[in-house]
This record gives sequence, C-alpha cells and structure tokens, in this order.
Amino acid sequence: MIRLFLTSFAMVCAMSVAAMACPSAQAAGASYSFTGQDLYAPKTFGVQASGQFSLANCGLGNVGSGYFNAAPSYTLDLTGMQDYQLVLDVDSQCDSALLVLGADNQWYFDDDSNGNLDPMITLGSAAQTNGRVNVWVGTFGGSSCGGSLNLETFYAQAPAPQQSGTCPTFQQEGLILNYSGQQLYAPQTLSVSATGGTSLDGCNGMGVDAWGYASTSPQYTLYLSGMQDYDLEIQVEAQCDSVLLVNTADGQWHFDDDSNGNLNPMMRLSGLGALEGRVDVWVGSYGGVNCPASVEFETWLASSGAATPAPSGGGNCPSFAYTGATFSLTGDDLYSRDSFQSQALGGADVNGCGLPGFGYASQAPQYSFYLSGMDAYRLEMIVNSSCDTTLLVNTADGQWFYDDDSAGNLNPLLNLRGGNLLNGRVDVWLGSYSGAACPATLSLETWNN
Repeated sequence: MIRLFLTSFAMVCAMSVAAMACPSAQAAGASYSFTGQDLYAPKTFGVQASGQFSLANCGLGNVGSGYFNAAPSYTLDLTGMQDYQLVLDVDSQCDSALLVLGADNQWYFDDDSNGNLDPMITLGSAAQTNGRVNVWVGTFGGSSCGGSLNLETFYAQAPAPQQSGTCPTFQQEGLILNYSGQQLYAPQTLSVSATGGTSLDGCNGMGVDAWGYASTSPQYTLYLSGMQDYDLEIQVEAQCDSVLLVNTADGQWHFDDDSNGNLNPMMRLSGLGALEGRVDVWVGSYGGVNCPASVEFETWLASSGAATPAPSGGGNCPSFAYTGATFSLTGDDLYSRDSFQSQALGGADVNGCGLPGFGYASQAPQYSFYLSGMDAYRLEMIVNSSCDTTLLVNTADGQWFYDDDSAGNLNPLLNLRGGNLLNGRVDVWLGSYSGAACPATLSLETWNN
C-alpha cells in the first residue's frame, strides 16, 4: 500500500508539473507594444523555434499538433487594431509551428501555411488583436532551429471608392526609399497592400489608358541614382487581381494589369530621364478591394534582356555621396531590437577602394539611418545571411568601420558607442566577401553604456 501511494503521488506531481509547464495565458515572453499603424510597416524578430511540451499532453490537442515551451516567444500589447488584420508568419530552418493566444483568449495554431514547412496565421478582427497577444514559435516534431517571426498589418477591408478629385497624384509621397542602379541589380522585394480607392477610368489627366482602382498617394516613392546603365523592372504578386501604376522622373504615367501572369502586373522602364530621380509607385487592384501583395524592384543592364555581371571597380566604391533607404530613429527606439530585410551585395573591392576591410560592397549604402539621443547608448549591428557577408559603416563623424565574421557563421557584428559617432547620419553597407549577392537581415539594438 505504501509503494502504491508513493507511485500515485509521483504521478500526480508529474502531471501537475507538466500542466504548469504547458503554454499558458499567465506566462509572458519578450514584450512589445504596437499600434495597427506601427505594424503596417512589417516588423521582424529573431526567434528560436523550439518546444518541450506537446500540445496533445497539454489539453490542446484539438488546436493542433506540435511542441512548444511554457513561456511565449513574444508578448504583444496591441492597440488601434480596429481597421486592420494582423498576419504573423515564421521563416525557419526546420518544420516550425505557430501558436497564438489572441486578445479574445482563444488559441490559434498553424503548421505549414507559409510554405517550406513554415507557419502563418491571420487574425482578422479587433477582438482577436486589441489587447494582449501571446505568440509561441515551436516545432512540429520537437526539434529546435533558428528563424524569424514576421508581423504585418493589412487593412481589414477596402475603403469606400473615392471621387475623381482624389485621383493618384505625385503631389504626395509614399514610403521613401533610396536606391542606386547597382544596388537594385540584386532584386529588392517588399511587402505591400494592393489598395483600392479611386476608379482610374475617371482619372483622364494621366495621359495613359488605365483601369481598376488605386489610392491617392503612392505606396512607394523611389529616389533613384546611377541609372545611366540600367532598365528598371517592377513586378507584383498579389492575392487578388492587382494593377501597377508608375509616375517616372520625367513626369510620365505608366500602367500595367496582367503582364506578370496570374492577374498580376509587371513593367520594364528605360531611359535615364525616366529613372534618374523620383519614381512613384502605386499597387492598386482591379476590383477595388485590398489584399496582401509584394512588389519587386530589379535593374537590368540597359542593352541586355538577360542578367549579366554588374559593373564593379574603383569608380563604384562605397560612397556616402549616395543615400540608402532612410530611417529616423532614437536610442530609445532601438532599445527594442529592430530588424531590416535586405540583400548583401557585391560590387567594388572594398580594400582596393582604400577602405578598411575586405570583400565587395555596392556604391550606395543599403541604409542611411538618421540617429539621435545616442549619447547614453552602445549600438549593436548584427547581420544574419545565407552567405559570407561583411558590414561596412560610415558614422556621423565620417569614420569608417568594418567587420567580417564576429557574429559567427560567417556573419558580421559591430558595436559602436559615442555621440560623435552615432548622433546624425550613419550609412550601412551589407557587403559580400566573395562578391555574390544573397538575402540578409540587419538587426540594430541599443544597450546602456
């Protein structure tokens, strides 16, 4: 009887411990606060997909199958979500799974909807998202691997069609991006919402036949430089019938509907007068609805219909005479890590340009950060990529800094401190040791000195 009692007692204790260790509404992960508008610009967070506890053993087998830790990977405090749907997806190196406890206290699970054995969940109502949202990144089979969690909002429904007085206009700017022709030789793909709005049939002043619907303001305003040797190709992939409207640097309008196939648009633009300077881009929709989409910008050598090696050499050395994609951030902003999706690029031989370090980098930086309030902080820059990358930085006082492998796995890391270095414009090049291009993620985070 004593042995039976002890055995039963041990089983009860084990069950209690397992229950306590299961995913729970009382647990919390790394915490962030966002509004729906904040997340309209995608946010990416590094994450370790892992899990010790099976949902089946946690009373959540009806939700899905997978292994998750007790504490969530992230705890989100979300506000102003009434106009938005929230898309959460994971990119990982294993068969990952996603578990979410919504603000409505309901569980949501997905395994493979993002493709490549990665999960994606869409929360479509404010009841699910306004408040505390816990997010677990686990795995289907109990393994562990590195990855990233991506958060992005899209408008929940199309706005009512606007009148002809709000036709697309270059009097307003979209999200401002700065690229050189060489930089776009490695394609840049950005998330966007294909947006309805004004009927283009009624916008007769554009001088181009166009149909479907588009917003008044462009989604993107590109400031392009070094385009004398290049054509620009823009293509869209969307979950609805999308259209593409572009106003080039010479003031001309261009339109396409289905040239990319599957009801998606694509266009190729030529000529220095059209491409050197400001180019505004609208991703609209044929039926006036809104839907998730991506837009890709890529340059091709102007004399060729196929990709050939991009020009390099001393004349294309990295230079702060050019600007990259521009962001204004404070030290406090970066106390929560920010990540930026990009491409590590080849180009000119860095050492041959008289700059510190080795490998290759483009003429224009990928990013130009305008930083303030940095006196009390150390700034950490880390690159994660699928090739041997380098990191080249020109600081606010004009100094150059370089790193190759300090982050491990052939990835670079730099730590910079001092208001003289960081208060002002800081240009960042994600380069390549071999000269080959590959996808890369730059992460910035401040730490107290």
